[in-house]
Amino acid sequence: MTETALPTQAPSREEIICPSCGRFVGALTRCPHCGASVQKRLSVKVFRYAALLLGTVGLLFLYLMVRHREIPLVKIGEITPTMNFAYVRVQGRVVSDARVYREGDRVQGLGFVVDDGTGEIGVRAYRAAARELLEKNIFPRMGDAVTVAGSLSVSADDRILLRLQSPEQLQLKTVPPPQVKLGALSTNYLGKSVIVQGVVTRILAPRPGSRAPWVVKLTDESGSADLTFWDDVYGGLTNRERLVLGAVVRARASVSRHRGALQLRVSRSADLTFLPSEAAEKMDYPAEGGTRVAPSEITATLVGRVVTCEGVVSAVRAPREGSRAPWILRLTDGKGQVNVVFWEDVASHIRNLEGLEGQRIRVTGRVNEYRGHLQIKLAHSRDLAVLGPAEKPSPPVVVPVAAVGSNLLGRTVTVSGTLSDSRGIPGGVIYTLQDASGSIPVVLWDKQIPGSSRDWMEKGQRVRVTGVVKEYHGKLEVVPRSSRDIVRTR
Repeated sequence: MTETALPTQAPSREEIICPSCGRFVGALTRCPHCGASVQKRLSVKVFRYAALLLGTVGLLFLYLMVRHREIPLVKIGEITPTMNFAYVRVQGRVVSDARVYREGDRVQGLGFVVDDGTGEIGVRAYRAAARELLEKNIFPRMGDAVTVAGSLSVSADDRILLRLQSPEQLQLKTVPPPQVKLGALSTNYLGKSVIVQGVVTRILAPRPGSRAPWVVKLTDESGSADLTFWDDVYGGLTNRERLVLGAVVRARASVSRHRGALQLRVSRSADLTFLPSEAAEKMDYPAEGGTRVAPSEITATLVGRVVTCEGVVSAVRAPREGSRAPWILRLTDGKGQVNVVFWEDVASHIRNLEGLEGQRIRVTGRVNEYRGHLQIKLAHSRDLAVLGPAEKPSPPVVVPVAAVGSNLLGRTVTVSGTLSDSRGIPGGVIYTLQDASGSIPVVLWDKQIPGSSRDWMEKGQRVRVTGVVKEYHGKLEVVPRSSRDIVRTR
């Protein structure tokens, strides 16, 4: 039986069979086996190119639709687990300043929280996107209005996160913060950013390896408040050596509450600036501490009490390297003096300690006695404030020897007269000082006034002596503290 094609099938078969080799070529216009040309109907050719054109146009329209389609705006409270990986848009206000995550000096991420009234959602930008945001100075802060788009990540515990994949998908409307006095801070500022300015009166640095923040107390004429920031902010300060007691700081910070108290949080290094030290002189900020006394008023009756003392630093003594001894500042008011002592943990936060000589300072500490000498012991760096250069000191008030009585025990006095007899004692020497009113022993201890510093002293020499009035075996005596307390006169 011979197979014959219907009349309408013959042309079709000829278009799919090579006329030269008789092999199947399908829709090809040239045989892949022998290279012969295969004729096709015009309608097939038109359909072929039309399909290609329509496909290309369709893809173009699809691309344009995807590019210009408005991303759906959703309410945070309406997000469900079924929306995981959905690309959505949220709109609201920033709950807290954005935080930058770093590994060393490299930015690894940036995050903040948005609240739209129905709930809160965390927004994260990673690596390149985070770096680009910072380069363009796009940094959401507490209270700013934002519209942000990204892909949703809904975990099994219903923790919702929005991943910002492109900086262009973040629209930010900043709210200029007001400048407020520290004493005017109240719950009305919770959740907002403010600008504050004040003098650094306390610095609490986190221990090595601790996750605690830095806490800096700022004080102005109206009050004080704690300024907190994390170690990455401190590390980003280009002039962090200026973060010392007495520095004047201007900061942009967000107001939050911690353990029932208001606090200011700085999120960026750029938000913390140091003003010229002259600005401190215009700020009459209140001193903290106990009873106000002058250096010459420190007596044994104050031992154990906390006092606030203001005076001029006449000498600075640093401990030997490797020693456990404290730093010692000699504080004077022209009538008397007292030692201020503190250890390295306090000294490390006080700027230019060696340069404090000649500066007027205010200290707050507890009075104690060490080896017969009264001193003020500082517990924190916040207890020392630099007030500025001292005025030209006036000559000390010289009192007659006969005026030195038991009422001056423990006080510092200045007497003047002529040296007479001297005698050696274990660890020192005693001179007798005479004036027209009487005489009094002057005790010079080797550990305070070594022999090389008193070789010039001899009988008949006129001197002026400043020292602490003490009593030994019922007799009063004057005990200088250093060779500077003995001045040769005519």
